[in-house]
Amino acid sequence: MTPIEIIIQTTQDIASNPSDAEAYKRRAITLCQMRQYDEAMKDLDTLIDTLHSDDAEVYQLRGTLRMDRDDKIGALNDMRKALDLNPKL
Repeated sequence: MTPIEIIIQTTQDIASNPSDAEAYKRRAITLCQMRQYDEAMKDLDTLIDTLHSDDAEVYQLRGTLRMDRDDKIGALNDMRKALDLNPKL
């Protein structure tokens, strides 16, 4: 699948099931790959703040985006949470 096809599919999946954490995660990763960081951050925030994800990779990705935005405290908090969830990261 192309990145655009993934975005279309995951958006449809989310419309059908707004609590589909895997669709949000897949779309966020694809958006990052497409350098659409603001949109990716929205999906990551939804995963963490609304769907209460305990996926270390989600926290790690959001931490990376926060660091790129010069939000060092937010990045550090997300990276710590990622390591708490998965010390092997």
